[in-house]
Amino acid sequence: MFEPFSLFTSALYVVQGLLGLADQRVLTGDQRSRAQPAASVHLGSSAAFLVAGIASASWVWLHGLPTGWYPTVLSLGLLVSILVQGWLYRSIGASGSPILERAWTRLH
Repeated sequence: MFEPFSLFTSALYVVQGLLGLADQRVLTGDQRSRAQPAASVHLGSSAAFLVAGIASASWVWLHGLPTGWYPTVLSLGLLVSILVQGWLYRSIGASGSPILERAWTRLH
C-alpha cells in the first residue's frame, strides 16, 4: 500500500521539478532580480526535486521502501516545495504560476 503512494509522490516530485524549471524560464529579468534570493532557491529546489523524484521512484521500484517512514518524508518534501514556490510567487508579485498565467492569457 505504501509503495504505490511513494511512487505516486515521487512522480509528483518530478512534475513539480519540471514545472518549477519551466517557471524559471518564463520569469523576466526584472522579476528575477526582484525575487532574489527566492528565485535562486526556487531554481535549486526545482532541480533537486526533479533529481530526487527520479531517484526515489527508481529506488522504490527496484528495491521497495527503504523505511516505513519514507512516505512521510516524501510528503514533507512536497510541503517544502510548495512553500518555496509560494515564496517565489509572492516575491515577484504574482498570484500564481507564471506559466499558468501566460496560458490563461492566451486562452482568453
